[in-house]
Amino acid sequence: MRTDVKLSTRFLTTQNAHQVGLLVTLAGDVPVRRAPINVALVLDRSGSMAGPPLESAKAAARRFAGFLGAEDRLSVVAFDGQVDTVFGPAPAGDPTAAVAIDRLEPRGSTNLSGGWLKGMKHVKAGLVDGTNRVVLLTDGQANQGVTDPGRLVGMSGSASAERVSTTCIGFGQHFNEDLLEPMAREGGGNYWFVESDDQMEGIFESEIEGLVALAAQNVEVEISLAHPRAAGVTFLQSYPVATTPDGTWRVSLGDLYATSPRPLGLVFHVEDVAALGQVTVAQIRIEADVVSEAGIEHRTIVMPVVANLDGSDHIEPIVESTFLRFRAARAREDAIRQADAGNYEAAADGLRAASLACMDYASMPEVAEEIEDLGAQARRLAHGTYSAMDRKYDSARAMAARDQKQAYIEKLRRTKK
Repeated sequence: MRTDVKLSTRFLTTQNAHQVGLLVTLAGDVPVRRAPINVALVLDRSGSMAGPPLESAKAAARRFAGFLGAEDRLSVVAFDGQVDTVFGPAPAGDPTAAVAIDRLEPRGSTNLSGGWLKGMKHVKAGLVDGTNRVVLLTDGQANQGVTDPGRLVGMSGSASAERVSTTCIGFGQHFNEDLLEPMAREGGGNYWFVESDDQMEGIFESEIEGLVALAAQNVEVEISLAHPRAAGVTFLQSYPVATTPDGTWRVSLGDLYATSPRPLGLVFHVEDVAALGQVTVAQIRIEADVVSEAGIEHRTIVMPVVANLDGSDHIEPIVESTFLRFRAARAREDAIRQADAGNYEAAADGLRAASLACMDYASMPEVAEEIEDLGAQARRLAHGTYSAMDRKYDSARAMAARDQKQAYIEKLRRTKK
């Protein structure tokens, strides 16, 4: 596991105050020995999936199953009003898994909780020293079994604590993104929004590419203040953060894949600096269970955060442009809340402001695309054409920007190159 740390410092004229932006990027190497995978594919076959949605999901699921080998473990669960295990749990690589997937037909309503629970139990019964995951695909609402979103999110979090993570794939315009995204976040997996049939295969491939490139699990970053005038920390993303009894912050980043580095952005607020110059602002401690040739090894990295607080700015463009994209993600989330309340013009204003704030870095292609997309979404809000699909799109774009999943943004983006 490799760690890249960049700082960007701003001087605030009031009483020698400084803001120290810290961007920590964790990257992993493709392990020499791939860790085994224990996965349950949980597929919605309710009536609303009839036609191209279900056929695309089946094709992608067959391809997913084909990536796995005999050292892996596979279950396939289908749900509508009832829940059926159509394959496994059994060693993967068995061609009858693809046959079972191919036979699925649409019917009934949506017992999402029953499907997820069945998949979770299959995975939990055969835990491996690698990745243990439920991959849930649905296009609908949970309308049978456990239907309360809070309970379902809590169940996903509890399963994660017992080594079973959850990935959620939402398809079409009727699923509840306010359920699936938190289930995935608390469950330690991924959240994917599939806007059109032709994106389905790419999303499944992204999921399996991550699983086979697992570099580390249970990645946590602990931050403790070290400067007497450090007043606090602002976290720029939505990772789970807990405060420890000794007053430090512990951020849970979940799993780390060689295909997708994990960024963590935060700002330290240092007030009334009496002694200007190089100072230690904080200390960060990184812990992870790293996949190595010998197996899973627990590793710890400890490093000080040393900044030059000399009464002037020390701007790092990579940090500042990345932070602007984190703030753009927050603007999308705020716009969703405003639109839900009927305040479409206020929502549009927020996206316009986020787009304008990014202009200093418009020469960077990824920032330029963000500016263009924010503007397009603002126009939809202002013109009253903002739809359920737009809401899902903004939610997914916000998640992808927070996690810096650029490959997913390329698949998701509406303005293609």
